[in-house]
Amino acid sequence: MSIELRPSAAISADKNPSRPFWRSSRLAGLVALSSAALVLSGCGDDKTSGPIALSNGQSITLENPNGGLSHLTSGPGILSASVAEEDREQTICTAQAGTHGTIEEQQVIDLLSYVKIKITDGECEGKTGWTSKTNIKPGA
Repeated sequence: MSIELRPSAAISADKNPSRPFWRSSRLAGLVALSSAALVLSGCGDDKTSGPIALSNGQSITLENPNGGLSHLTSGPGILSASVAEEDREQTICTAQAGTHGTIEEQQVIDLLSYVKIKITDGECEGKTGWTSKTNIKPGA
C-alpha cells in the first residue's frame, strides 16, 4: 500500500502568491470603513456633549456623573476626596443625587467651572456651597 501525495495545493498557492495579500487588504479596508462610519455617526451615542448654559438664579438638580454624592464646599476648587481634617472643615454638605437648588454664582479656576448653589430641598436644604459644574443638571 502506498500513499500518493498530490502537490496540487502547494502548486496552486505558488501560482498566485498575492492572493492572501488582497484578502487581508480587503479586510483592513472593511474594518477602516466600518470604524469611520461609527465615528462619523457618533458611535450611537444620543447624548450631546459640550458646555451647559447656566445662569444665576436658575433652578438645577445635583447629579454626579460618576454616581453617588455631590460635595458642597466653602470655596470653588476645593473638591478633594481626601479625609484630611482641613478638607473636612471646608465641606459644607454632601448632597444626594436629585437634590434641587438655585445657582447663585459661577467661577472658572484653572479651566474648571464651579457653581455656587443654594440647596432648596433634601438633607442640605438652606445651605449654600460650591460644587463642580459637572455635578449640575439644568432644571428642577
